[in-house]
Amino acid sequence: MSSDTLIEFPTDISVKAMGLNEDDFEALIADLVRPHVEADSVRFTVVPSKEGKYLAVRVHFVATSHEHLLSIYAALKADERVLYTL
Repeated sequence: MSSDTLIEFPTDISVKAMGLNEDDFEALIADLVRPHVEADSVRFTVVPSKEGKYLAVRVHFVATSHEHLLSIYAALKADERVLYTL
């Protein structure tokens, strides 16, 4: 276990990215994340906001290290259409 985190790797984890509810937002998130994860181990869950203006895409995958997790967050945060990540 790394001293930077309490998470033990590898681990199943999910990351949430939120942005405007546009037709291609889910595809954008998939394109940003897929270079960092194995294709057969990732799945996506999509939930619109109550008013429908925003979309939350939760990405479920196996994180192999703290650095791996940080690389996915960095990829998501690098795109201006991603408003928030959790």
